[in-house]
Amino acid sequence: MKMVKNIAALLVAASFMFGGVSFHMSNVYGTMDNGTTVNSGFGATWALNDNTSLGWDSELGMIFAFDVPAGVSLRLGTDSTALVDGLGNDVAGTSLGLGYTWWSGGSGLNTAISTNYDMCMDGTGANDSVGKLSLNVSFGF
Repeated sequence: MKMVKNIAALLVAASFMFGGVSFHMSNVYGTMDNGTTVNSGFGATWALNDNTSLGWDSELGMIFAFDVPAGVSLRLGTDSTALVDGLGNDVAGTSLGLGYTWWSGGSGLNTAISTNYDMCMDGTGANDSVGKLSLNVSFGF
Protein backbone atom coordinates (compact mmCIF):
# COMPACT_ATOMS: atom_id res chain seq x y z
CA MET A 1 0.00 0.00 0.00
CA LYS A 2 2.88 2.35 0.79
CA MET A 3 4.34 1.83 -2.71
CA VAL A 4 0.98 2.65 -4.34
CA LYS A 5 0.75 5.84 -2.27
CA ASN A 6 4.30 6.86 -3.29
CA ILE A 7 3.59 6.20 -6.97
CA ALA A 8 0.35 8.20 -6.79
CA ALA A 9 2.16 11.12 -5.12
CA LEU A 10 4.88 11.00 -7.78
CA LEU A 11 2.32 11.02 -10.60
CA VAL A 12 0.48 14.00 -9.11
CA ALA A 13 3.75 15.93 -8.68
CA ALA A 14 4.82 15.09 -12.25
CA SER A 15 1.49 16.29 -13.66
CA PHE A 16 2.01 19.69 -12.00
CA MET A 17 5.64 19.82 -13.01
CA PHE A 18 5.08 19.11 -16.71
CA GLY A 19 1.67 20.73 -17.20
CA GLY A 20 1.94 23.63 -19.63
CA VAL A 21 5.65 23.21 -20.36
CA SER A 22 7.13 24.00 -23.75
CA PHE A 23 10.68 23.83 -25.05
CA HIS A 24 11.96 26.07 -27.81
CA MET A 25 14.82 26.62 -30.20
CA SER A 26 15.52 30.07 -31.60
CA ASN A 27 17.70 32.19 -33.83
CA VAL A 28 18.47 35.52 -32.15
CA TYR A 29 19.53 38.49 -34.29
CA GLY A 30 21.19 41.37 -32.45
CA THR A 31 22.91 44.72 -33.14
CA MET A 32 21.07 44.95 -36.42
CA ASP A 33 22.16 48.54 -37.10
CA ASN A 34 25.91 47.81 -37.06
CA GLY A 35 27.02 44.35 -38.20
CA THR A 36 24.21 41.95 -37.32
CA THR A 37 25.04 39.14 -34.93
CA VAL A 38 23.24 35.79 -35.09
CA ASN A 39 23.15 33.32 -32.21
CA SER A 40 21.24 30.10 -31.64
CA GLY A 41 19.28 29.83 -28.43
CA PHE A 42 17.17 27.31 -26.58
CA GLY A 43 15.00 27.34 -23.50
CA ALA A 44 11.84 26.33 -21.70
CA THR A 45 8.62 28.08 -20.76
CA TRP A 46 6.11 27.21 -18.04
CA ALA A 47 2.51 28.39 -18.34
CA LEU A 48 1.58 29.79 -14.94
CA ASN A 49 -2.03 30.32 -16.04
CA ASP A 50 -3.91 31.07 -19.29
CA ASN A 51 -2.41 34.56 -19.63
CA THR A 52 1.00 34.43 -17.94
CA SER A 53 4.14 32.40 -18.48
CA LEU A 54 7.62 32.23 -17.05
CA GLY A 55 10.52 31.12 -19.19
CA TRP A 56 14.25 30.99 -19.62
CA ASP A 57 16.19 31.48 -22.85
CA SER A 58 19.91 30.85 -23.25
CA GLU A 59 20.32 34.14 -25.17
CA LEU A 60 17.80 36.39 -23.40
CA GLY A 61 17.70 35.08 -19.83
CA MET A 62 14.62 34.90 -17.59
CA ILE A 63 11.43 36.10 -19.33
CA PHE A 64 7.95 36.82 -17.93
CA ALA A 65 5.30 37.00 -20.67
CA PHE A 66 1.80 38.41 -20.27
CA ASP A 67 -0.95 38.18 -22.89
CA VAL A 68 -2.21 41.54 -24.14
CA PRO A 69 -4.88 42.25 -26.81
CA ALA A 70 -4.54 41.22 -30.47
CA GLY A 71 -2.67 37.99 -29.67
CA VAL A 72 0.49 39.83 -28.64
CA SER A 73 2.50 39.03 -25.52
CA LEU A 74 4.30 41.63 -23.40
CA ARG A 75 7.71 40.30 -22.35
CA LEU A 76 9.69 41.48 -19.32
CA GLY A 77 13.09 39.96 -18.68
CA THR A 78 16.36 40.05 -16.85
CA ASP A 79 19.74 38.56 -17.68
CA SER A 80 23.34 38.86 -16.58
CA THR A 81 24.73 38.10 -20.05
CA ALA A 82 22.32 39.92 -22.39
CA LEU A 83 24.78 42.76 -23.05
CA VAL A 84 28.51 43.16 -23.29
CA ASP A 85 30.22 46.45 -22.39
CA GLY A 86 33.02 48.09 -24.36
CA LEU A 87 35.62 46.00 -22.50
CA GLY A 88 34.01 42.68 -23.40
CA ASN A 89 32.49 42.11 -19.94
CA ASP A 90 28.97 40.82 -19.39
CA VAL A 91 26.69 43.52 -18.01
CA ALA A 92 23.53 42.83 -16.02
CA GLY A 93 20.50 44.08 -17.85
CA THR A 94 16.77 44.06 -18.26
CA SER A 95 14.63 43.66 -21.34
CA LEU A 96 11.22 44.78 -22.53
CA GLY A 97 9.66 43.29 -25.62
CA LEU A 98 6.71 42.06 -27.60
CA GLY A 99 6.03 38.62 -29.03
CA TYR A 100 3.57 37.19 -31.52
CA THR A 101 2.76 33.55 -32.29
CA TRP A 102 2.17 33.15 -36.02
CA TRP A 103 1.11 29.53 -36.01
CA SER A 104 0.26 26.89 -33.45
CA GLY A 105 -1.26 23.47 -33.75
CA GLY A 106 -1.08 19.83 -32.95
CA SER A 107 -2.62 17.55 -30.41
CA GLY A 108 -0.52 15.90 -27.76
CA LEU A 109 2.74 17.55 -28.77
CA ASN A 110 1.80 21.16 -29.54
CA THR A 111 3.98 23.08 -31.98
CA ALA A 112 4.22 26.86 -32.43
CA ILE A 113 6.19 29.34 -34.54
CA SER A 114 6.64 32.82 -33.08
CA THR A 115 8.62 36.03 -33.41
CA ASN A 116 9.80 38.18 -30.49
CA TYR A 117 11.49 41.57 -30.34
CA ASP A 118 13.21 42.48 -27.07
CA MET A 119 15.02 45.71 -26.24
CA CYS A 120 17.83 44.70 -23.87
CA MET A 121 19.12 47.54 -21.68
CA ASP A 122 22.06 47.55 -19.32
CA GLY A 123 21.88 48.68 -15.72
CA THR A 124 24.81 51.11 -15.84
CA GLY A 125 22.82 54.18 -16.81
CA ALA A 126 24.92 54.65 -19.95
CA ASN A 127 21.79 54.27 -22.12
CA ASP A 128 23.31 51.31 -23.93
CA SER A 129 20.66 49.08 -25.44
CA VAL A 130 20.50 46.35 -28.03
CA GLY A 131 17.43 45.24 -29.94
CA LYS A 132 17.17 41.47 -30.30
CA LEU A 133 14.84 39.81 -32.78
CA SER A 134 14.23 36.11 -32.19
CA LEU A 135 12.46 33.51 -34.32
CA ASN A 136 11.25 30.57 -32.22
CA VAL A 137 9.99 27.08 -32.89
CA SER A 138 8.50 25.56 -29.74
CA PHE A 139 7.22 22.13 -28.79
CA GLY A 140 5.04 21.72 -25.72
CA PHE A 141 2.62 19.61 -23.78
